[in-house]
Amino acid sequence: MEKFQKTWEVLFPYLLYYLAYNAAYLILAFAYQATVERFGGAYGQFMTAHAATVVGVMGGLCMLAGILPLLPMLKKELESRITAKRMTDPVNVVEQNGINVIVLTVVLAVTASMGWNALLTLIGFTDSSQTYQEVADRQYGVAFAVGLVLYGLISPLAEEIVFRGVIYNRLRRLYNPTIGIVVSGVLFGVFHGNPVQGVYGACLGVMMAYLYERSGSFRIPFLFHAVANLAVYITARFAGIQELLFTPAGCAALLAVSAWCLWLVYRGGRAGHR
Repeated sequence: MEKFQKTWEVLFPYLLYYLAYNAAYLILAFAYQATVERFGGAYGQFMTAHAATVVGVMGGLCMLAGILPLLPMLKKELESRITAKRMTDPVNVVEQNGINVIVLTVVLAVTASMGWNALLTLIGFTDSSQTYQEVADRQYGVAFAVGLVLYGLISPLAEEIVFRGVIYNRLRRLYNPTIGIVVSGVLFGVFHGNPVQGVYGACLGVMMAYLYERSGSFRIPFLFHAVANLAVYITARFAGIQELLFTPAGCAALLAVSAWCLWLVYRGGRAGHR
């Protein structure tokens, strides 16, 4: 019974987010259809011509609606984490090493996201999933400025609140940090709904939870997530950059730098906890 209660406590935030997201989407979809039918003409043509951007904006609004019922949970988990940290370890690695941790996070986000994208492309994994291709077409079909806000701010904020802010902290509290890092990463991968993004999301999800554990600051995984999203989104529009990086040598260099950054984060975390 206790095991079931723990599992429910971990999965409930995602279920609540999923229900709130889909409820908001149904409302917005109904409103969209009603306005197109009501006004039609030039308005309808404009909305149809920019369908990908409209869907992207709707998705972003639904993400924000989805996290609203989770905010009290987030506040409770963050306060609990801060209180526990002050009792066991008064040193905050982010405050102590500030700019170093931020720089490492940015470099790690760029190299890890691009490195894993390059690896999955080189081994042909990205071409093996039709679902992934459809998702990628929708994501890159939005207007560039909208994509920057959607993938650089809204999506990272919503997903970090769900998976690191609430789910990871609950796993960490109910079990231990190692289980929290691995399980929250796997759940983050499953959340994406296709094998390609599942593998990619799980790997980066583990990194983000690890950074959160090492730094003790929720800002760090959010920064990583935002930078990683923007790195992939922006470089996808420049074929020359991908031709340079999506090679065996480029992939190896990116993954090597990301591994080096993780080692420095590990060493910095150890130094901060002495």
